[in-house]
Amino acid sequence: MKKKIIIIGAGGLGRIVYDVLSQDSDVCSEYNLTGFLDTRADLELPPDLTTKILGSPFTYTPQPGDLFIPAIGDPQLRINLLKPLIAKNVNFYSYTNRASVAARAKIGKGVFLTPGAVISTDCHIGDFTYVDTYVILGHDVRIEENCMIGAMSFIAGGVHVESGTAIHPRSTIAKGVTLGENCTIGIGSVVIKNVPRQVTVFGNPARTIST
Repeated sequence: MKKKIIIIGAGGLGRIVYDVLSQDSDVCSEYNLTGFLDTRADLELPPDLTTKILGSPFTYTPQPGDLFIPAIGDPQLRINLLKPLIAKNVNFYSYTNRASVAARAKIGKGVFLTPGAVISTDCHIGDFTYVDTYVILGHDVRIEENCMIGAMSFIAGGVHVESGTAIHPRSTIAKGVTLGENCTIGIGSVVIKNVPRQVTVFGNPARTIST
């Protein structure tokens, strides 16, 4: 019997994850894409999408063979929706098939690497992190759990991204920079120095716009 992949989040990101998985013959031969979990029971999905919302992450009862993968852009919302499933000791699925991943890179559980992402040597990507299309990670980048790395961002060698951080698309993070826990990097920003925890920066060079 095939194992079942259940996507947490039925919004735009969830449908992106579904489309990528459904177009991967290796995934389809081994797993069934069973459905979504979302707190919005009345959320309208495209009519040609046969996979439906199975229930809420807060109330869903895991079944034998279930594998879960998060697809929620906001790191804080993501971890809140994952907590009840983590408490039930469910198994999480990581997808790396169509990204370029160096031999010594380490990938955590519940990680999604969108096709075209490049993960260089000796990188570490923590649990429940989403890496979008054409992201490039330089050598020795460490990304902690529950982060969001937006499309076409470049993270230079030796960068440390602490947990809960969101890097929006087309951002550039300079070599050796540390991004503090739960910080936000605005779209298209160029970050050349450390960013404290829970701070939002934006611009080129990036400057603090809120704390």
